[in-house]
Amino acid sequence: MPEPDRPYRPIEDYALIGNGHGAALVARDGSIDWACLERFDAEPIFSRILDRLRGGYFALRPEGAFEAERLYLRRTNILSTTFTTETGVVSLHDFMVAPEDGARHPHLVRLVTGVSGKVPMVAIYRPLRGFAEAFEPLEAEDGHVTAPGHPRLAADVPFAIEGDCAVARFSIDGAEDHSFALHAEGERPLRPDARDLLEMARRAWAGWTAGAAYDGPLSDALTRSALVLKGLIYEPTGAIVAAPTTSLPEEIGGVRNWDYRFCWIRDACLSFYVLKKFGMVAESEAFFRYVCSLSEREKGGLRPLYAIAGESDLSEHAVPHFEGWRGSSPVRYGNEAADQHQADAYGQLLDLLYMYHRLGGTIPDAAAARARHLVKFSARHWHETDAGLWEPRKPEKHYLHAAIMNWVALDRAIRLFGERDDWCAERDRIVARVNGEGVHRDGYYPQYIGSNDVDAALLIAPMVDFPVDEAVFARTVDVIIERLGRGPLVYRYLNDDGLPGHEGTFLICAFWLVDALAWLGRIEEATTRFAALRALQNDVGLYAEEVAEDHTFLGNFPQAFSHLAFIHSALVLDLYAHGGRAAVRGTYADRTLRETDERRAPRIESPRG
Repeated sequence: MPEPDRPYRPIEDYALIGNGHGAALVARDGSIDWACLERFDAEPIFSRILDRLRGGYFALRPEGAFEAERLYLRRTNILSTTFTTETGVVSLHDFMVAPEDGARHPHLVRLVTGVSGKVPMVAIYRPLRGFAEAFEPLEAEDGHVTAPGHPRLAADVPFAIEGDCAVARFSIDGAEDHSFALHAEGERPLRPDARDLLEMARRAWAGWTAGAAYDGPLSDALTRSALVLKGLIYEPTGAIVAAPTTSLPEEIGGVRNWDYRFCWIRDACLSFYVLKKFGMVAESEAFFRYVCSLSEREKGGLRPLYAIAGESDLSEHAVPHFEGWRGSSPVRYGNEAADQHQADAYGQLLDLLYMYHRLGGTIPDAAAARARHLVKFSARHWHETDAGLWEPRKPEKHYLHAAIMNWVALDRAIRLFGERDDWCAERDRIVARVNGEGVHRDGYYPQYIGSNDVDAALLIAPMVDFPVDEAVFARTVDVIIERLGRGPLVYRYLNDDGLPGHEGTFLICAFWLVDALAWLGRIEEATTRFAALRALQNDVGLYAEEVAEDHTFLGNFPQAFSHLAFIHSALVLDLYAHGGRAAVRGTYADRTLRETDERRAPRIESPRG
């Protein structure tokens, strides 16, 4: 029973559930249209978000017309959807269960409960392994639906096979409930009580959020973003995926469709800062170990991104028979940007090590040795071209952002390991170049030396404590607002990047602008923009990677970097409110150690050697 008349849902129509291993997206109408259950980067079992006819899905909804409202249970990642129909009201709870050794818990649970009246319901289970071209035949028996290579669906209502779907039709009265659970393929699972699992999940999330160190303004909103980040952390390694999806486009009908189910090094320091500042101690420690393990094993330079278990082969492939969300093809898995040289990664790693050290941690010897090697490389090669952090498919350039991040690498190495003549000399040369020939004749910092174009990446310069010329930086901010700004939104750049088409505005850039304005003391502008950006969240508090000028969500969803930037900007504004411009200046480590509302700054509790 496929649903050929169901159109693609807007990206903002989805909500995330996860368990620290995999994740799923649930649409407002009760359909799970994307899910990778065992690993974020595993083959999807549901993929209708990328092809409304060929993709797999798991729908659960009233049979007739309905209205839907949804929310997350407070301080959890448990999604609650309420369906209101002419004959009654039902609620649906969707959540994932953390794997436990020796337990046969399901990966994903759906619990539907009658609230009032009597409501006819339908459940449609149509799994597809990866991006296969054909559906495996399903078998339904005794409340179980199975197929080779697919999770086992266990339910307390009977299913019948209709074509390539398993379908259950049932009615639900007030106070009655029915459950559906997806288990790993293989051993016949136990059928635990779904209400017990729901309560177990609720307690686990509530216990985790109770440990949050932040209790300032916007506590609930920031906790929601922290819960998104927690839902995107791969617990076996500590890696943070940029997003749980692939190929949601940067332009509807365009080709800018990338796989984001990997961990980018470029925001390592921002990630650690937010995790640590928010009190996510175990997560920040695990992330630090993950990044250190990557840096220690590489013989050459760092790659821009890695798989969540550290694999470096992220070969990019297209799926020609999938049409993509709203016709945006190709659908891709893997990401060839992993093979690019992005010099900013060195600064990210050294900044991370420096922050860890400042917070009382002991840098592992192997990581320190690797850092020294990378700094030597940075000192020798910073003046060379690189691919840039935005991964354009064009020849390399002398990007100012890369120069600034090489300065960060040298500066943090000097602070960590002591002054060396060559490191100090090259650090000073970078400052001279950026503030000399790097300045456009019209008095702003351009994207790269010799360019007329501007790049929102340069907004981060003062937040990493680079010694910008303040007048030039202020002019840069004004040019970015003039050329790249659209209301509170900001494009990352608008010049040619070697790809056809265009893209939406980047949320992380819009938050960088908030931070830059605060650093300049333009606090009213900063707070106004922040409030407008906060209003762009969807109804359950989630952000995508990009937003179109009409406020339509674009790009992979939900986006870790957008939520990291939202939390960071809120913390910057909080610091400013208590300490003015001085409180937001310096390095990430400086801002982490500053106290707000007499709250103790976070430190490393158990240094690791």
